Amino acid sequence: MTTFEGPPLDSTPGIGALTLGGFLRDVAAAHGPREALVFDDPLDDGRTHRRSYAELAGDAHRLARGLVAAGVSPGDTVGVVMGNRPETVAAIFAIGLSGAVAAPMSTFASRAELAAMIERTGASLVLTQPRLRRRELADEVTGIAADVAAAAGRAPRVVSIASAAWDELLAAGDGLAAGDGLDAAGLDAAGLDTRVGPDDPALVIFTSGTTSRPKAILHSHRAVCLQSWLQAAIFGRGAETRMYSALPLFWTAGLNTAMGATLAAGGCWVMHEVFDAGEALALMARERVTEPYTLPHQTAALAEHPAWAGTDLSALRCVYGKSAFARHPRVTGDPGWNMPVGYGLSETCAFVSGYASTTSRERMRIGAGPIVAGTRVRIVDPSDGRPAGVGETGEIAVAGPTLMLGYLDGAAPIDDDGFFHTGDLGCVDAEGVLHFEGRTTEMIKTGGANVAPAEIEVQLRRLPEIKLSRIIGVPDARLGEAVVACVVLRGGSTLDADGVREFLRPLVAAYKVPRHVLVVDEADMPMTGTDAKVRDDALRTLAVARLASAAGPDRSNSATAGDR
Repeated sequence: MTTFEGPPLDSTPGIGALTLGGFLRDVAAAHGPREALVFDDPLDDGRTHRRSYAELAGDAHRLARGLVAAGVSPGDTVGVVMGNRPETVAAIFAIGLSGAVAAPMSTFASRAELAAMIERTGASLVLTQPRLRRRELADEVTGIAADVAAAAGRAPRVVSIASAAWDELLAAGDGLAAGDGLDAAGLDAAGLDTRVGPDDPALVIFTSGTTSRPKAILHSHRAVCLQSWLQAAIFGRGAETRMYSALPLFWTAGLNTAMGATLAAGGCWVMHEVFDAGEALALMARERVTEPYTLPHQTAALAEHPAWAGTDLSALRCVYGKSAFARHPRVTGDPGWNMPVGYGLSETCAFVSGYASTTSRERMRIGAGPIVAGTRVRIVDPSDGRPAGVGETGEIAVAGPTLMLGYLDGAAPIDDDGFFHTGDLGCVDAEGVLHFEGRTTEMIKTGGANVAPAEIEVQLRRLPEIKLSRIIGVPDARLGEAVVACVVLRGGSTLDADGVREFLRPLVAAYKVPRHVLVVDEADMPMTGTDAKVRDDALRTLAVARLASAAGPDRSNSATAGDR
């Protein structure tokens, strides 16, 4: 069987330690006094907090000792329900140092979704914060813990930053440090730095799949750290990098591409807890940001903001081609830098293939780049598993050091040779470039987030007014794809689009709530010959035509990603 391989890891420069504790030790030793994180804290009246690499390592070590003193053991799961904050970064490293598994959970999620995540991970402890914008997060998570206790007979301990419980956790860490004779350099005296190896579990990432609920993906220390080292090179980051991003740490794009790859390079992450265009522009100008790492709809919001043209973005260098940043009147981008193009999955902790930022734009138009170091790809016929050769299209199957350990509560499609069958179609050409050619799955990607149609359809079955529903994605200039609910109502129903969305809002994250709701006559719903399944391609054509023919903006059917 033909196997396509990236370069060997042992000849790939720039790869350091492959545990979270070792990674932090390496970057702190190399860049100790340099600025690692900048954050304007809404919980502290917007004051600016700055953490050096040495301070970040100290924060993580102190918290790790506190976790151990509080009874957290190797293999335990610690939930993290927090926005982008220095404490969140320190917590993820601290959990890894303690030997436990970090489970960052979506702050976009509804209460019901958060409860399911906490229950599925079996978290013994959940770290959170008092508030996130208008959401009383600590109270909500505490209530969820009580609900879990009532249902399962056990309750995770909930600790909110800026609380007495948080102070007690840190004090316990100080006590352990004193009792074990630790110095400020690290954790070796307590054995924390050697409690795990690269192949031990480190992280749970939740992502929408083709099932009716998000998949819980378990990753090793090696996967998280290796992707961070590799992506630092792919993005061309260095000690001079000042990267802005509001991408959350419960997505691999936030965890690895934004945070991990910036720290691996010795750069500074200018953090933003929740994206706001006006705040983002002010941060980029004040902090002399060199690289904005934003999703397309965020970039569009920045360019549409009244302050856009007048904001001093002259420090930006890592901007590309025809992006709005490259067209800004004060920006002169680096002509040798282009936004990396690649193919990746949550199951591989991000990149499977990719072009480095030094690749020309012309070259980047050809496929999704060469396979990254250490990764192996096979192309197989999805119907019979027949191997495909160079240039032949089939299902993409992936193996390698950043492939997940598995799903928490379900079998993963990993074959006997250790290859994960992605459900995506593609090929590898004669030059070793991977080409992504479409999805065999039904996943909708909207504003950078994955939405599983089945997850929403399961909820809509609870509405008695709906006889049949189908969730599809249609092209959207800003979001990539927009979520559309096509519903057949039962006779006499007066349910409208707003009613459908109001029903869904407490049950699913805001970005999963359909942007458009189309009521379709049962006779017009395109079905297979046996009337057993909806023909999605025909339904998508119908939906696009209906939306295009609408007079003016479809304001009654708008629930954009900005509602997150």
